[in-house]
Amino acid sequence: MFLHGWGGGVLSFLPVAEKLGGTDRLLLDFPGFGASPADRVRTLEDYCADVLALMDEIGIKKAVLICHSFGCRVGAYIAAHHPERVVGLVVTDGAGLRPRRGISYYLKIFLFKLKRKLGLDVSRAGSEDYRALSGVMKKTFVNVVNRYTEKECAKIACPTLIVWGKNDTDTPFYMAKRFKRLIKDGEIVVLEGGHFCYVENLGIYTEIVRKFVEGVSDGMVCGGA
Repeated sequence: MFLHGWGGGVLSFLPVAEKLGGTDRLLLDFPGFGASPADRVRTLEDYCADVLALMDEIGIKKAVLICHSFGCRVGAYIAAHHPERVVGLVVTDGAGLRPRRGISYYLKIFLFKLKRKLGLDVSRAGSEDYRALSGVMKKTFVNVVNRYTEKECAKIACPTLIVWGKNDTDTPFYMAKRFKRLIKDGEIVVLEGGHFCYVENLGIYTEIVRKFVEGVSDGMVCGGA
């Protein structure tokens, strides 16, 4: 099962699914993305419940979760709280860990709060991703980005493959190392490229994932490296 990043959808992982082949590859649009409507404000827990409900609906008892960025938050939560549903986890340029913050970040927060208190225009505040969203998805975005998953990662017991672009600036490489420290049975693979290293290295990524899936499906354990 493929869990896409923020702003993505079914098409995000389609090239990987096609190269993997087989008939047991499930791609989805999270609610609010692709063809799935944003019917209400959601939390991370809501997105996880949506995935589990879909698995139940189509009769999937357990799966390997192949995730990117935001999808890694969802995958980590499911693997931690519903381990019986997850055979293995692939974390690709994952989001969900608390980032390092410099003084400039806290200065921006202070100025934003000051402007809002003074009644000044703050419509240009926030990231481009945030400003492009609808009202429902803006609230969902705030819920999600402020929900960190260190506690969940520490509970993950299934084999986990951590794949990272060495030049990723959205989720820098230090986060890959933190995923590795938190997850008991994790292995890091570093690829060329940035936050979408799986697209930039499609052939290599697909083969790495194929071997991982075959390994966990045969009951093998992913060793630490």
